[in-house]
Amino acid sequence: MKTAIGIDLGGTYIKYGLVDQQGKILKKGMIPTKAESNSRDIVIEQISTAIKDVWNDTIDGIGIGTPGVVDNNGVVYEAPNLPDWHNFNLKEIFEKKFNKPVVVENDANSIAYGEFLFGAGKGTRTIVCLTLGTGLGGGVVINGKLLRGAIYSAAEIGHMPIDYKGRKCGCGSIGCIEAYVGRDYIVKSVIRKIKRGKKTILTEMAENDLSKITPKMISEAYQKGDKLAEETWIEMATALGAFLAGIVNLLNPDRIILAGGIAQAGEILFETVRKTIHERAMKVLSKNVEIVPAELGIDAGIISGAALIFQS
Repeated sequence: MKTAIGIDLGGTYIKYGLVDQQGKILKKGMIPTKAESNSRDIVIEQISTAIKDVWNDTIDGIGIGTPGVVDNNGVVYEAPNLPDWHNFNLKEIFEKKFNKPVVVENDANSIAYGEFLFGAGKGTRTIVCLTLGTGLGGGVVINGKLLRGAIYSAAEIGHMPIDYKGRKCGCGSIGCIEAYVGRDYIVKSVIRKIKRGKKTILTEMAENDLSKITPKMISEAYQKGDKLAEETWIEMATALGAFLAGIVNLLNPDRIILAGGIAQAGEILFETVRKTIHERAMKVLSKNVEIVPAELGIDAGIISGAALIFQS
């Protein structure tokens, strides 16, 4: 039986596990990343500790999903929230340490391939997977292969512009889709409307402290019939659907998979996205595309890291 170690490297925690070729986790764990140490060496040692905890001499390799841009040689660039996580070869470091094949990939790309191989993308050839959270990440699998780009990890989906005169994005550009569907932007939009006089139960739910409003709270308000919450999700999902209509026209995917905390908004999000795609994409291309929730859940990063080894 083939097995691989999957590493999900986050700014706060490292999730890790031993996974078989059916996507079943045989053993797993979680330890602090220790990014606050401001020491790259300490973070690398934490990853090593994680690998040793589930080590098996017969493993086929180690797959690491990391924040940042990753090139074809396993070199990581521009990773936020990790110390000195720029222009260094993560693949080389761990191949020397453990004498096993190592695949390093951008974390959102890794999740996309994990969903393709073991989750909501099973049985398809071409998928787009979006992770909706603080920002918007994503990955693309075309004809069974992860889209990587010429040199660096492709599919920086969140920073594709939808309005060249639009909102300022955290990346410094203007009108990126992330500036319309990211967690903080959704909350800021709600707060702006409340300050302009919109009536909503969110004010009471937040105990008159608008800084306490979260997407989860907005979802709860929607379930209670709150009109501002409903308007917020429809506005956000319409922007996302319009963006995805262009992706459908470009790639003609079998499925579009929505993952991450914001995707927990539920059916109002999915139905609005589906409706908008069908209205705006070319009819023959939008006819059969499915918009579905991710399936791998809280262990997605672990399973997806291992999936990188089974891919290679």
